[in-house]
Amino acid sequence: MSPTAYSGLVAALISGCVSLIGYIATTIVQKNTADKTVKTQKEIAQMQKDEKLFYESQLEWANETRKLIAKFISDSFRFNIVVENMESIRNDVSKSKFNQIDAADITKKLSDNLHRSGELLSLLNEEATMIRLYLFHKDDDHEKEVLNILDKLENDMNGQLGIDKKLLNEFVDVARDYFNYQMKDLKTKSA
Repeated sequence: MSPTAYSGLVAALISGCVSLIGYIATTIVQKNTADKTVKTQKEIAQMQKDEKLFYESQLEWANETRKLIAKFISDSFRFNIVVENMESIRNDVSKSKFNQIDAADITKKLSDNLHRSGELLSLLNEEATMIRLYLFHKDDDHEKEVLNILDKLENDMNGQLGIDKKLLNEFVDVARDYFNYQMKDLKTKSA
């Protein structure tokens, strides 16, 4: 074999080996890069999933709090209606003369209203406790404001006089401001 052919064969063999080594090195680098990319994508997907779950749980928490406050307000107005009914019955009794049949009917109505009043007071206290459990962030001024009005409402509950309607309306406004703030906060956190 001639030295030129031999050197050509050696050059081709060396070139082939270098190409093979380059191909293997490139394949290893690409595989490592692909593995790192997949791992990173999985981590990003998990973070997005966790963030979505957190946002959904915060949204659910906000909705439950909204329902609870709405129920408290609704029950407060119902309580006031029952108290007004009892006052109306008392006024009717003091103004007129009535017979024994009327007296039994009036007694039953008053008893029913007293029973309903007691049930509503118990329900309102339970709802107020639940609201306090839902609003527990000590550093949130909006929650503090809701809780302060709630405390005033609880102190104002009276089976004879009802609940101050002005204070109830103030509670509605404070709750609306709180939920508006909360929704803006959740939008910011989810963006």
